[in-house]
Amino acid sequence: MNTSTEVIRILQQATGQAQQANKVLDDLIVPHEYQDVAKLLIEAAQALLESASSLMRVDDETALESLETAEDLLDKVYAIIDGEIDED
Repeated sequence: MNTSTEVIRILQQATGQAQQANKVLDDLIVPHEYQDVAKLLIEAAQALLESASSLMRVDDETALESLETAEDLLDKVYAIIDGEIDED
């Protein structure tokens, strides 16, 4: 039977994997063209996972803060994409 504790554990595991991906991204042998955008997306994903985990722990305030962090990061992603489109 699944419990909220199990959901929190899986969300924390996913957050840890996102952190690992971010570390690997920072240490690429050859920089990737979209590395900056990928980094922001990974950080946004981490914030969303943290928000979901906080909601499962009934920590509404932390969940909202993490959600706002994710929103700010996604705004940066869209700004970069819009800038790239405007250059073309």
